[in-house]
Amino acid sequence: MRVSLRKSGITILEIMLALVFLGSCLAILSEMSRHGLTSARAARDMTQAELLCESVLAKVRLGIIEMEPAFDVPVSGSSSKLMTDEVLDTHALDVTDTGSPLWVYLLEINEIDEYGLVEIAVTVRQNLPEEQRPIACRLVRWLALEPEEDDTATE
Repeated sequence: MRVSLRKSGITILEIMLALVFLGSCLAILSEMSRHGLTSARAARDMTQAELLCESVLAKVRLGIIEMEPAFDVPVSGSSSKLMTDEVLDTHALDVTDTGSPLWVYLLEINEIDEYGLVEIAVTVRQNLPEEQRPIACRLVRWLALEPEEDDTATE
């Protein structure tokens, strides 16, 4: 009769394979977490850009902002109200690290004479270098021009 002297247990090779597998899983999970955080920040910034774009367009329609072409005008009051005090970072402030405004807008006015309409295009973008991939939003609205009064028609 032969008696097996082999002990049951885990070998060093099994431990090393388990550690490699655990390390790979942790690396994948951390990369997924980083990607999710980046996507959440981009979604937050895009939402803020859309809200600011709507705000600028409403101010133009109400006459608060003159209906004239404008380029890289700082958006006033663009601090993020979507953020809580605990999650406040440089993206939520009105200025960048260099002191320039974080959000600027471009206002384009195109008259469409044959229909009596005016096209108002508002583009709001982050005032960041291109390598940082700034977020931008563009809205276009058509408004009816008020008819000019003809002095000869009233006489």
